[in-house]
Amino acid sequence: MKKIDLHIHTNYSDGLLSPKEVLELAKERGYDVIAITDHDNLGGYRAAKDLAETNGIELIPGVEISSFHKGRDVHILAYNIDTEDEKLNILLKSIYDSRYERAKKMVEKLNEQGIKLKMEQVQELTGENNYLGRPHISRAMINAGYCKDKYEAFEKYIGEHCYAYVPKSAPSSKKVIKAIRRAGGISVLAHPYSLRDDRLVYDLIRFGIDGLEVFYAKSNDETIYHYNEIAQNNYLIRTGGSDFHGEGIDLEIFGNYTAPEFVLDELNRGNYE
Repeated sequence: MKKIDLHIHTNYSDGLLSPKEVLELAKERGYDVIAITDHDNLGGYRAAKDLAETNGIELIPGVEISSFHKGRDVHILAYNIDTEDEKLNILLKSIYDSRYERAKKMVEKLNEQGIKLKMEQVQELTGENNYLGRPHISRAMINAGYCKDKYEAFEKYIGEHCYAYVPKSAPSSKKVIKAIRRAGGISVLAHPYSLRDDRLVYDLIRFGIDGLEVFYAKSNDETIYHYNEIAQNNYLIRTGGSDFHGEGIDLEIFGNYTAPEFVLDELNRGNYE
């Protein structure tokens, strides 16, 4: 039996560990196949590509792309893409470049609420390529004593329902799905339960999404059953991953979790039969 995790972040986006550290930990915890799926950039995958073989791990090309649909933040995982596809890389760069202004606006809104952070406090927590995301803001808030953990930060201040939340400047979900297909890849809706609205899931199916992240490590059995049924009824690929970021409960999940081995067959086949 192969041990598989197809949703992992490094410090090229909002994870804490470098690609090298992720691979070493994956090897230590017995993984055979992983995908580094950093947000909106392929830097982590590229840094890990040669190291993976040294560690005896199969590394699947991947990225988690930000998109919007009906005012909602929708994350779409892309697998087996041509990582040198020019149009895809231009799209990723456009999303990536907008992150500084977004973070700046969120810090300004936090200041209005009495959370006295400076952008410098957030930026000093970024990783290899100065990627800025909400987890970096939450870590700065924790360091400054405003929150005890990232869950409190998201629940009270920077979650989608909060005053300090600022939407990303991101393309439509339909455009992202098309871009992934054009780059020869497979598009998968990340953690579908997080949308909390299956009407949006069915919209994405109509747009041509290839799969659902059914076996998400932080889902319960009922949720897994529900999205497995939707995937099978709509001839979609099923994938799974831990959404590892290198902190908190992720460190407990990573190593204990594995996606079912058949996800590799479905991913490599390119469709669900």
